Amino acid sequence: MADISFRKWIRWEPHSLTPPTSTIVLTSPQRRFVDIRVLLPLPTPPDSKLPLEQLEWAIAGTSTSSPVLNPKTKEVEYSHCVWSHWIDSRVNNRDAGADEGDNYPVEGHPELTLERGRMVNPASGRVEGYEEMWVAGEVRAVEGVGCVVLEYDADLKGEEGWARGEGGKQGEVERVRRGMVVRLGGYIQVFLRDGGDVRVERWVWEGERGKWEKRVKIESGGLKGGGGGDSG
Repeated sequence: MADISFRKWIRWEPHSLTPPTSTIVLTSPQRRFVDIRVLLPLPTPPDSKLPLEQLEWAIAGTSTSSPVLNPKTKEVEYSHCVWSHWIDSRVNNRDAGADEGDNYPVEGHPELTLERGRMVNPASGRVEGYEEMWVAGEVRAVEGVGCVVLEYDADLKGEEGWARGEGGKQGEVERVRRGMVVRLGGYIQVFLRDGGDVRVERWVWEGERGKWEKRVKIESGGLKGGGGGDSG
């Protein structure tokens, strides 16, 4: 099942909540995801470029989820999730690793999920326990399209390096980079990596205006300029 997740907060144990970010994760029905986390505030006007330092983390890859039963009641107590990083803004190699966590329902709030796990805290550089609260967003078709995923890997041969995604199409120009685009409901997230250079974008469907509008754009090095389109 596809899902759109908005992070409300993260807390590294034993500390209090960390400064807020704009964090959205788009996950396709086949569990491909693009996760973009940007330090606030977002730009004004919203289509302005942000400095690279404002990118807290960007990840693209695949995820799995396994239910864990309560040994007494035999009911699902939580789900153990693994996010395999196909691209990672913090790791400049093809084996970007994975992180794991346990997702718990929040009683009385079906739209909320409490995630608990351990991963590297970027502030300390150490593996630490954390908690994150996520809010589920509405997944609805926009312009008759539910979900589209595009993947690019320069090591693939044949169709110019592009791999068919869910509802995807073939690329036309070969580029030495790896990237993923997920369009889900009223959101599009883009993550490209070319060596030490990265580019992330987030687009939001503005129904009243009948067009997509860029809300986040961060780019560095050889991935600067071009290819960003406009808000029309």
